[in-house]
Amino acid sequence: MPILAYHQSPDWTKELYQATIDQVIPDPNNLPSGMIAHYAAPLEGGGWQVVDVWESAEHHDRFLRERVIPAAQELNAPPFDTKMTELYNSLVA
Repeated sequence: MPILAYHQSPDWTKELYQATIDQVIPDPNNLPSGMIAHYAAPLEGGGWQVVDVWESAEHHDRFLRERVIPAAQELNAPPFDTKMTELYNSLVA
């Protein structure tokens, strides 16, 4: 079942996000196994948010555990909140 994953932190910046994404997805034309889409944007009032669509929660969890968390720890990044839900519908132009 596809899932929507939402990550946010008032303590992350564009620069920290970019440093992390450069490590975990060095080639944007070669997405990690199971990733369908990835979006990132600033939060109103400061901070950063990421919205991903994954083929399954298992794909998402493995990517977070094996790549994102180690990269964030290496960069001394603050923690972020994560919420997941099953995806009901998707419309893309």
